[in-house]
This record gives sequence, structure tokens and C-alpha cells, in this order.
Amino acid sequence: MPAADIDRRVPQLRRSEMPTPLPSPFAPSSVAGLALDLALFAPLTTLAAMPPDRANAITYGLGLILGFALRQGRRFADASGDAAEVVTRLVVVSLASLLLSTMIVGALATAIPALLAKLLSLPMMFLWRYGMTRRFFLRRES
Repeated sequence: MPAADIDRRVPQLRRSEMPTPLPSPFAPSSVAGLALDLALFAPLTTLAAMPPDRANAITYGLGLILGFALRQGRRFADASGDAAEVVTRLVVVSLASLLLSTMIVGALATAIPALLAKLLSLPMMFLWRYGMTRRFFLRRES
């Protein structure tokens, strides 16, 4: 069968059917928060000999605060609901993320070095935060 015949049989996606890319307006603030998180985590666990779960709670929390400060409320522009509802969702999702991250790092650090545990938690937390952002903060098209 010639390649031209195969090309005609494959349906073409319309632009509206193509998957949407990751939301990039949050990338710079997220990267800054992550950089702060990692920059503080290593010294706290190695130099200060702090337990990995406590170090993670401190550094992840500071990363969240830095990310929020750098965004200056831009996340709220696309959110549906009034300001109090959106702030409540932000606090709940942030605290749930902090707890989940701390549990993952604490559990992994029992079997592997703390910094490696932290690094392995990053992709899991990215997927979690991305899903929560899409679910609770980005406006859905009706």
C-alpha cells in the first residue's frame, strides 16, 4: 500500500482537538520555588543533620511561599469563583501538597539518602501539583 493511501486514511486532528500544553505563566515562579527548596534542603539535612521530613516541610513550605509571592495572585486570574473561595482552595491544595511531599520524602529517606529521596519526589509532586492546578485553578471551557 503506498504511503499516500495511508495518509488519506489517518484522520487529521483539528486545532481544537489537540492537547493543550502545560501552563507556562507559572513556570518562572515554580522554578524559583524549587531552586530555593533544593538549595536549602541539602544543607539542612547534611550540615544541620535535620531529619529529612522536617527539612522538607520547611523548605517545601518556603518554596510555596516564594512561588506565591512571585506570582502576585496571577493564578487567581483564571480561577472560577470569588476571591475567598480561590484563596481557600489555594491554602488547602498547598497544605495537602506540603503534607504529601513530606510523607514521600520521609518514607523514601528511610531506605535511600535524603537528597536522593527529595529528587525522586520531584516528578511525583510535579504531577500532583499540575493535576491540582488544572482541577482547582484553571477555568474550564463550557
